[in-house]
Amino acid sequence: MQSQSSGGSECSRPVAVPVGATPDATASPCIESLASLVAVDPFVLPAAAQVALLVDLERHSAWLESVKARAMVAVAGPGPDYDSDGDPAAGDAEFDRWHDLADSDESRCAEVAVALRISSGVARRRISFSRDLHYKLPQTRGLLAQGICSFAQANAIAQECELLSIGDARAVESQALTRVAMQNPGQSRRSVRRAIARICPPEPAAELEREFARREVSMYSDGGVMATITATLPAPDAIAVWNALTGCAQRDNHESDTRTTAHRRADALTEWAHRELGSPDFPQMQGKKRLETQVVIDYDTLMGLNDEPGELIGFGSIPAILARLLASESGTWRRLVTDPVTGHLLDYGTTTYTPPALLREYVIARDRTCQFPGCAQPGWRCDLDHSIPFTAHETGGSTSAANIVTLCRRHHQLKTHHRWRYRVINNRGKVQQGLRGSGELPSLIEWISPRGHSYEVELTRQLDPPPEGADRSPRESTTLETALAWVLV
Repeated sequence: MQSQSSGGSECSRPVAVPVGATPDATASPCIESLASLVAVDPFVLPAAAQVALLVDLERHSAWLESVKARAMVAVAGPGPDYDSDGDPAAGDAEFDRWHDLADSDESRCAEVAVALRISSGVARRRISFSRDLHYKLPQTRGLLAQGICSFAQANAIAQECELLSIGDARAVESQALTRVAMQNPGQSRRSVRRAIARICPPEPAAELEREFARREVSMYSDGGVMATITATLPAPDAIAVWNALTGCAQRDNHESDTRTTAHRRADALTEWAHRELGSPDFPQMQGKKRLETQVVIDYDTLMGLNDEPGELIGFGSIPAILARLLASESGTWRRLVTDPVTGHLLDYGTTTYTPPALLREYVIARDRTCQFPGCAQPGWRCDLDHSIPFTAHETGGSTSAANIVTLCRRHHQLKTHHRWRYRVINNRGKVQQGLRGSGELPSLIEWISPRGHSYEVELTRQLDPPPEGADRSPRESTTLETALAWVLV
């Protein structure tokens, strides 16, 4: 068996083993047994042994999740919930150590998010799970470490016990986990709910409020030119929305209309959205600028000289012909035309502290989102931050596109109050004084956390330019594209 220090290339190479030589499935997971599992080539095993290997790998995966949860608590600390409870699992020394840190719980969550390249919401959920496992749910933690309880089961148990006190959670564990080795995650969740109902039944009003708190509307791309919007609503509201859309669909039904009822429901929803966006009463964003839908297209593609994909902000890449169609429309659409070579917008500057409306509008369009690693907060909801602090003296940073980036309020506060800082690196690997300050092309923003770790963010490029050497010669335009070109002149 290879030792852990023997190098990744040897350990990652599967080897054939005699039938029946797979590790003992009754032993607790450990580094040695994991190494022997990795060395097994599953394709040379008989069918039954392949299944046994898969099960044993799942057990070791659960064990690694318990190890990772412990490391997560070491990075994130006990958190305010367990500080206030004074849980004996932590101890006064641990609380004092975390209270002495200058960075807040918000800062530690941000560190986890950027280190693992996950969203802040996912980071919060992982930290919450790890803390609950470490301080509140010792039986679940032990079963996970032994590989008896899967990560999915442990996560379901922690979710159900989230609002319970430490004492109630441990009492629920004692009743609900007796059959966990024979259950799937859904069965374990139901066992925990039954135990909670016996030990600490929730008030009906509290249970209703908890369910209502799940309401949300989400959007995700279908991978092409379509996207899906889902809504999780209280049942009466969902029925009301459905009936309203169905009524609109029936009202718009004419003999010459070839659309299906499903099409008319979708069109009714879309028409409502466009009416709202065009209404004079529609809310304004920061800086007194109305919300608008933006489509990015390079100049050559806009004029029908090329067919590079465009970008629909908040959605992703779209075909050139659709980008041209949207760019030709007025109303709530706004087109952003880029340099076909660099993919960047144009730049300009000013000498005042408060960014004027046009500068703010440009920076928001350029950056699109908050420039903190992994943050997707749209630019129109962000603050404008001076990369180099503004002063009235020549040594200070100017209020220009070269020295301003978008930061959401949360990450702006991290920079201002919790010792996070950033600097701009140009394409020569040197620190740049602002985003366009030295004539060098900016390459990335380097963030440095309070613990000294650095994380890089590539500067937003509106569109990826065509590959070097690509054919940029004019081509024959279609009738539609010729008409569009006249409209756009």
